[in-house]
Amino acid sequence: MKNLKIISMLLVGLLAFGSLFSCSSVEPEVLTATSAKVEYVVNLSQNLLDAATVTVYYIDANGQQAQENATSAIWTKTVNYSTLPTDAGFNVQSTLKGEPTMEEYLVEADGQMTVTVLDQYGKPFGSPFVGNKQEAKGQLGPNFLGQFLTRISIRLFEAKAIAADGTVSDTTITWGNNADNVDPNRDTEISTDGATGTTRGDV
Repeated sequence: MKNLKIISMLLVGLLAFGSLFSCSSVEPEVLTATSAKVEYVVNLSQNLLDAATVTVYYIDANGQQAQENATSAIWTKTVNYSTLPTDAGFNVQSTLKGEPTMEEYLVEADGQMTVTVLDQYGKPFGSPFVGNKQEAKGQLGPNFLGQFLTRISIRLFEAKAIAADGTVSDTTITWGNNADNVDPNRDTEISTDGATGTTRGDV
């Protein structure tokens, strides 16, 4: 009887050990990229706001072009993209309010976008991607009354493609019929139409 008790205790111990071993071999759940949060920030000098109407175009949560007029020195927008892949980006344009009242306006602006890809639990999937800061400076005055010169002086844009696996790469967004991305000297009017599509490639 004593031997049977010892054998029983050994069997119980082996079963417990096997149970622990099988639990430790369970593979962890695989995390996947499912969505993204993009934060846009545009900083504008007060002289620029005094001299021109500044409009910021961006891609909204539905993948469509949206726009807002910047009324303060810092314009921010956070957009949550619920599905991947998607494109994200911003484009800053300006139009003179009228004939400048000052002899000279020294204007400047900068803009940046930060992309945070999220997993199926809404947690960051990898490290956030911080885009390069886009900066521009210009001078407006009696000799610079053409509206296209105003747009050139503060022209800022950036566009990124967020892939289904969460990787972020450069892309080009066609922002309607506004200032040409290749030749900004063309004095074309800003279109009220939505973005007409995207073409993968270098910005």
